[in-house]
Amino acid sequence: MQEKLAELFDFEVALSPDPEDAGRHLRAQFFDVVVVDVLYRGLSERYNVQRGLARQSLSELEPYNLSGLAVVDAVAHLPAPPAIVVWTSGDPNRALHLVLAYQDFGIRVFCSKESRLETIGRAITAAMQRQPFTDLSLRPFMPRHGLPPIGTVLFRERKWRAIWRALAAGSQAHEVTARMTHYDQQTIRKAMSPMAHELAVLNPRINPDKQQFNQLSSYATYHWEFFLDRAVFARYPH
Repeated sequence: MQEKLAELFDFEVALSPDPEDAGRHLRAQFFDVVVVDVLYRGLSERYNVQRGLARQSLSELEPYNLSGLAVVDAVAHLPAPPAIVVWTSGDPNRALHLVLAYQDFGIRVFCSKESRLETIGRAITAAMQRQPFTDLSLRPFMPRHGLPPIGTVLFRERKWRAIWRALAAGSQAHEVTARMTHYDQQTIRKAMSPMAHELAVLNPRINPDKQQFNQLSSYATYHWEFFLDRAVFARYPH
């Protein structure tokens, strides 16, 4: 991809394999556009081992997993932030990352890895011109009109944030969730209903009045890379 972008569009492209290396590039020179992947398989696989061992305290999960949101956050703190293209496959487990990028970071250019090279070039050009662009395959993952901020839906209360992270780590019981979050079991049980009803705002297919713990647990487990994301934790600490 680096070679093709340089050849077909005459872009000068610096390649970075992961978010930490990207930070080094961003500190060293100015870029017009940063093209950011969302998830990095090697980082997620390595973190998943740590995730599987955490059952006593949320502190066992730190430092949290790195994703492309760390690059987006680093760009946002630069004196002259370059434009950003979020470049990702259209897998559902990336959906929450895309919503947060849109709502919290104001990203407006999204391009699928399955797109034709010409489409990727159009996305980069749109970002340079500060124009919105979302290719067809990623449009279903964009927040629908009127959707409240995801920070309100999922993270309104600090205890919710802790509970989501315990569930994302694999907690299958109130007892384990209570131990990991340091909230008592009654507090955990009382949080289930409002959390489930807020989740139904985000995902209308969920019935918030049935099997609340199981539904929240399943959702958190599926989206664990979002709930245990380092940039998400920085914005919504528990």
